[in-house]
Amino acid sequence: MSWDVFIMRFPPGAGAVDEIAGDWEPPSLGSGRDVRVVLAEVLPGIEFSPGGWGDYEGPGFSVSTPVNEADDAPVAGVSLFIHGGSEAAVHAALAVADALKARAFDTGSGDFLTADSAQSAFDAWRAYRDRALGQCGP
Repeated sequence: MSWDVFIMRFPPGAGAVDEIAGDWEPPSLGSGRDVRVVLAEVLPGIEFSPGGWGDYEGPGFSVSTPVNEADDAPVAGVSLFIHGGSEAAVHAALAVADALKARAFDTGSGDFLTADSAQSAFDAWRAYRDRALGQCGP
C-alpha cells in the first residue's frame, strides 16, 4: 500500500483541484532527461530501469516513480508511490515538488500538500494504512 503523491505545475492560485478549469493544460516539468536529473539530485541513489521506473530507498521509506518519457519528450507530471512510515517521506515529496517548481497533490485526500499540511496528510495516510493492514491480517 502506498501514499500516492502527484507532482505537476498546477495553477498557483488554485486552492483545490475543482478550481482548475476543465480546459487547462499543464505546463511541462521539463524533458524526460531533465526530470530524471532533478529526481537524481533530490533523491540521491535513485535507480532508473530501462523502462523508466525510478526506485529510491530512503531512511525508513521508499519511492517508486515512473518517468518513462523519452529523454527529449516533455513530462507533464510525476507520480510518487511512497512506501514506509518515516516522516522523511514527507520532506522528500515536498523537495521533489520544489525542485521541479511544481506543486504536490495527495491523491488520497484530494488536497494540495504544503509545508503546513503535508505532515498531517501523511499521518492520515499512515493511520488508514495501519487500519487497512490490520483488517487484512489474521
